[in-house]
Amino acid sequence: MTQKQSRTPRKKPAAKNAKRPQFARQMLWLALKIGLVLLLTLFIYLIYLDSKITTLFSSHKWQFPAQVYARSLELIPGKSLTQKQLVSELDLLQYRAVNKINGPGQYSQSGDKVTVFRRAFQFADGYDQEEAFTVSFAGQRVHNIYDHQLKKSVQKARIEPQLVQHLVSSEQEDREMVTLADMPDHIKEALLTIEDRDFYQHHGVSVWSVVRAFWANLMAGRTVQGGSTLTQQLAKNMYLTADKTIIRKVNEALIALILDYRYSKDQILEAYLNEIFIGQFHNNAVHGFALGSKFYFGKPLDELLPEEYALLVAIVKGPSYYDPRRFGARAKDRRDLVLKMLHNEQLLSDADYQRAVSKPLAVIPMGHHLKGRSPSYLDAVKRELKELVTDTATIEEGMKIFTYMDPQAQLAAEHTVKQRLSELDSKLEAAMVVTDYQAGSYKAIVGGKAVHFAGYNRALDARRQIGSIVKPVLYLQALSKPNQFSLATMLDDSPIHLKGNQGGWSPQNFDKKFRGQVTLIQALSESLNVPTVRLGLKLGLPALQDGFKRLGLEREVKLQPSAFLGAVELTPAEVAQLYQVIANKGRYIKLASIESITKTDGTMLYQRRNIVQQRVTEDADYLLQYAMQQSTRSGTSKTLANQFAGIRFAGKTGTSSDHKDSWFTGFEHESSVTVWLGRDDNKPIGLTGGSGALTLFSQYFRMVPPNSLFRAIPPDVTLGRFSAITGRAVADDCDGTLLLPKVVSATLLTDCE
Repeated sequence: MTQKQSRTPRKKPAAKNAKRPQFARQMLWLALKIGLVLLLTLFIYLIYLDSKITTLFSSHKWQFPAQVYARSLELIPGKSLTQKQLVSELDLLQYRAVNKINGPGQYSQSGDKVTVFRRAFQFADGYDQEEAFTVSFAGQRVHNIYDHQLKKSVQKARIEPQLVQHLVSSEQEDREMVTLADMPDHIKEALLTIEDRDFYQHHGVSVWSVVRAFWANLMAGRTVQGGSTLTQQLAKNMYLTADKTIIRKVNEALIALILDYRYSKDQILEAYLNEIFIGQFHNNAVHGFALGSKFYFGKPLDELLPEEYALLVAIVKGPSYYDPRRFGARAKDRRDLVLKMLHNEQLLSDADYQRAVSKPLAVIPMGHHLKGRSPSYLDAVKRELKELVTDTATIEEGMKIFTYMDPQAQLAAEHTVKQRLSELDSKLEAAMVVTDYQAGSYKAIVGGKAVHFAGYNRALDARRQIGSIVKPVLYLQALSKPNQFSLATMLDDSPIHLKGNQGGWSPQNFDKKFRGQVTLIQALSESLNVPTVRLGLKLGLPALQDGFKRLGLEREVKLQPSAFLGAVELTPAEVAQLYQVIANKGRYIKLASIESITKTDGTMLYQRRNIVQQRVTEDADYLLQYAMQQSTRSGTSKTLANQFAGIRFAGKTGTSSDHKDSWFTGFEHESSVTVWLGRDDNKPIGLTGGSGALTLFSQYFRMVPPNSLFRAIPPDVTLGRFSAITGRAVADDCDGTLLLPKVVSATLLTDCE
């Protein structure tokens, strides 16, 4: 039994050992199958990644904002422009004042001369290289322009326009495109030195970079370098979220390898320069070095100093953590570390390093890279853009919108509204529209006293009673009938009562007085109500409706006899359109805010073509302007003559019934300005056109020197004598006459009276 018992245990281990190779083979085969599945899955995933990456990278990679520009400042000999205005324009464009000019973006002054080294710019009509020229002034005009390259005087030069605003895409990503060829070499070298010095050697992922970064951080006692390559950073920014997970890091590495395999190093670097997140402006993410340079320093990349581009490179590591506006000390430490590393790599000389490291962080205030704190004007641009470009995709592909905004006019209008309303009733609101009436363009628009905030745009949308602003429309209709009316035509200023359903209407003059017989020019210049109503009744309401239409009002308004005194509701922009024709010798041009639109490469998408229509005869318009000039010398706007000695304006005050609205519209040789004052609740404000709106008009032209109005007499108009009693044209040798312009072909002389 002992032997039997000893045999049995020997057989069991043998059977067990026999099963082990079989189990091992099964496990090996399972592992092989799992490995094959994983490889196949990885292969399929890589195909998917490759397709996704190449589709996005090779096609349209980013959405670009539509860039809105102000007008470019044209310089020609004889132009009405002061030296101070030119310097102000250059300062707004972030040009640097220097003693000796050595590059674009700089200017210097000497006596009555300003030398400018203008930046290169893609204008609407083509690309202009950088250019140096000297502008000399004689009083308030440009005297001469000397081109330093041509070494002679020229008849024209221009300054690039200000970037007013970015109309950011639906993804709220803001950027400006920069090509690798346009990227300054010293900034590119600084970036690669700090972020990825082996960029042109590795294949998208670099183990050596990780090791070197670990060692550098260990030696510094803090994080000074990252281990991710630029390609990995690009992969993260373009294709992945910011989640710090193993899966995301694996994806980042795989995408980086694919990018490096599919595209050249230069293509990857250029994409990185445009994709990298570099800051936050309100709800919009700021991407790319080109916009980053303007966002922090207000100037293009090629004008950055070492301390500036070092900060830009420093911010890449953590735009929020190293935000120079919020964490100045932290950002300066990082910038100085970058400067030290650049110095160690001999990318900065000892002198440049010492100078740069001693400089403070000179970043511009938040949002000052854009001059678009003029929401009322931008509102007009957006409305017009919707009519001109209906395809949203076209807008999001990037375009340049060149507007007529005059930055100095806009700033002056905004300052005027803010300052005057702060001195008046706090419940008052205002609107101001400034036009270049010869070009048919908006120079400035202010829609309320909160000039920097979007909201209700009173300039475009507030329909208010216009009061005596209507009178030139009516008087122009009369003067357009030279056989019946002249400036000397007698109008009856005596009590009048019009019957109506509610007891009738007895219009009164402002001073409650009656003057008997008055001339047409006196009735208009002194804004007399009673003779105006009598003139209106003679012409009829259809004539007033026709006058509105001829002067550019695009909608019909309901009229009753009180409309002869301004019981008509129009917006300030509509009033500005009426007076564009009056100021422009009777020529109608539809007011616009957009001059042209191009793609980012300069391809023209839209170019405005001014359609000019002679809506009113030049003869009649000249007579009206003559009367309106009289208003600014001795009539309701005579304070202008006292405040601007030697300067001629034409204009008209307006006050609605119950003093709820104060208006003034006037013009000099180049610009027309329409001003409205009132309350949103439509309560009386206790101001007339002269005591309210006219003061804003005056304040504006104290900031923007006016160009005295000059009008050549039309061929068929001459000065002639009129009887002071009857208003009829008489011979030059008659006594007791008035000397006034008249239309020769329609004037019959009568005997002396």
